[in-house]
Amino acid sequence: MIVQKFGGSSVDSAPAIERVVGLVRERLGSRPVVVVSAMAKTTRQLLASAGAAGAGDLAGAREILAEIRDLHERESRPVVAPGSLDALFAAHFGELRQALQEIAAAGRVTPRAADRIAGYGELLSSAILTESLRRGGVDAVLVDCRRVIVTDDTFTRALPDYPATDERLRAALSPLLAAGSVPVLGGYAGATADGIPSTLGKEGSDFSAAIVGAALGAEEVQIWTDVDGILTADPQLVPGARPVAALTFAEALELACSGSKKPHPGTLGPARKKDVPVRILNSRHPKAPGTLIGRRDAGGEPRIRSIALRSHAHLLHVQPLAAHAGNGFLLGVLELCERFRPALLVLDADAGSLPLALDRGDRLAEVRQALGGISEVTVKPGRAAISLVSEDLGSSPALVEEALSAAAGFAPRLVREGVACPVVRFLVDEDEAPAALATVHAKLFPEEAT
Repeated sequence: MIVQKFGGSSVDSAPAIERVVGLVRERLGSRPVVVVSAMAKTTRQLLASAGAAGAGDLAGAREILAEIRDLHERESRPVVAPGSLDALFAAHFGELRQALQEIAAAGRVTPRAADRIAGYGELLSSAILTESLRRGGVDAVLVDCRRVIVTDDTFTRALPDYPATDERLRAALSPLLAAGSVPVLGGYAGATADGIPSTLGKEGSDFSAAIVGAALGAEEVQIWTDVDGILTADPQLVPGARPVAALTFAEALELACSGSKKPHPGTLGPARKKDVPVRILNSRHPKAPGTLIGRRDAGGEPRIRSIALRSHAHLLHVQPLAAHAGNGFLLGVLELCERFRPALLVLDADAGSLPLALDRGDRLAEVRQALGGISEVTVKPGRAAISLVSEDLGSSPALVEEALSAAAGFAPRLVREGVACPVVRFLVDEDEAPAALATVHAKLFPEEAT
């Protein structure tokens, strides 16, 4: 069996939903499980409605909710049987109105309340897609993701309880697959063991797809999006960027943590553990081969696979206190980076004053507190980190020299212990980052630059 995950841009309109129905129907022989994101911008609007309610503007919150309902009713009408979603829409939007009233009464939006609201985007889109598949002749069955994805109570960035989740997924989905049905569930959302709604954080639908694929031993997890795979750089900054055919799990994780938009870092953990390949595909260009993440074939010329840019970074210089100097200090900092992954990156593991890059300003105080017991920390804001990623950097001195030469002038540094694989990384001012990225890309990928 395979897992097909469709992002918000793949289900943001009636024509897009019909396209997804075709992609699922074409792969019925592979016994697909479908995971779907919220319609584009829906999660943002849901959280905006919660924010308005928390600020005392319940009328404004209800207006946003009405816009969300109008979008879903308008785009679903051409692709589902008449009346098939009336009861579900009434139930979900009734629950949302009640949640907004409770937020307004409390006068604030707690992380728990935010998660209760945010997950409805996936509940709505999965219901629409299920009914659209049925209308298209597919025996689709809607599965409430909150009943099968079990998480802790770290609301807004919850982590899955894998044993409990695996057990529930197998119990719920295996009989459906055996009967020839296509299970459809929303991504991103789950619930604690006590049934309190939670979410897996930004881009959590990719994470959900990998959790499902790992639990069921899928042949492949397909992440359907709006680009032709993972590219050699961000195409909005480097028009000549092209798709990368294959990446190892380590390379993909390093890219994800270094600023690449795909895949979500969490996606690779369960997939790598169960050795389930992940393929990034374009729902608007389905004939493109995309990027396969897994075990890259041995051999071939060593080369940089892709270049990632992460902006809005705080540069942290971490100087060990006398009592914590030595290898123990480095190990402690690397463990901290693992805990705050992907927000915290190591820039140079060989420096006396260990430089780190943090792209989450809201977690700066938390990171400083965690480092305070073992080091002195100074912070400089407004920097961008550019990372040249390839596992070949660990075995090819010639590639290291080529990468350092391409980035000469930006003080590049080889980080042998990256998040997951060796990387050449450097910092630039944010306003210089696009030009620096284009310059380095043109040197490393001259055929794409032309």
